[in-house]
Amino acid sequence: MPSLTRRKFLSIALAGALTATSVVSARASEELVQLERIGVHATADGGYVLNGRYVLNLTPMLAEALLKGVSFAFIQAFEAERPRDYWFAQQITVVHRHLLLSYNALLRQYQLQIGQAHQNFDTLSEALDALGDISGWPVLSKGQIQKGATYQVRVRMYFDPSKLSKPLQLNAFASERWDMDSGWFSWPFKP
Repeated sequence: MPSLTRRKFLSIALAGALTATSVVSARASEELVQLERIGVHATADGGYVLNGRYVLNLTPMLAEALLKGVSFAFIQAFEAERPRDYWFAQQITVVHRHLLLSYNALLRQYQLQIGQAHQNFDTLSEALDALGDISGWPVLSKGQIQKGATYQVRVRMYFDPSKLSKPLQLNAFASERWDMDSGWFSWPFKP
């Protein structure tokens, strides 16, 4: 009889471990913020702009929180540095862009604020497409870049939980469900 309960305990423990593993692997494959494409392009005035696209997916819990009045603040970051042989890399620029996604229940529209500009959307998918779009974002000026030099540039987009109300901040910092971060994507750039 004791061996039967031990077997039963082991089978239950193994089933629990397998379930936890499948949940973690499903979570890892279901990234909420993914970089689809990115590139730095020259402008007519000699500067450089960032063009690209992030794909954002909200879990049902996050979509419901948005409908209930929780605004989501995101930050898009761009960094450029020039590697040096015998010293640390030279920091060229660090640029951040702040975005705020919210839902207006009175108008039944999603609102996206990028800096001082506002846009309204009828559906969540339209708002998420606009939130992930990086078109013509000026990131480097003419004087910051030397022709022929190689630079290391990187981008990242992430959710900023510090803009939430205090009770939600604690939940966001403690729970993986609020973890919306693309991580850094880096590539060499030669003008």
